[in-house]
Amino acid sequence: MKIEEKRVTFPKTLSVKYAGKIVEETATHLTLEGEDEDSYLKIFTPFRGVAKLLLFENDKWVDAENSSAVSNFDFSSLGLGDLSTLSAGDEADSSGTKK
Repeated sequence: MKIEEKRVTFPKTLSVKYAGKIVEETATHLTLEGEDEDSYLKIFTPFRGVAKLLLFENDKWVDAENSSAVSNFDFSSLGLGDLSTLSAGDEADSSGTKK
């Protein structure tokens, strides 16, 4: 997962719900731009429980639990793999090979 200013890029393999403006979509990733206080990204566990809720507040993405900047959050703690290594230009498939 990559977060830059108003944009968050995540793999399509994640189970998510979101609200915001889609600014880029590839076969493997989606880039979402926060527009207003209604923009959010809800990341689910494989068991459909909510693993993390990100909200767009004051022109930045924050953790809904504590309103801290998401860039400081360790996404690997969610048990969803290492999301910190993903970037908008990364076209790796689930086997780890580039397309």
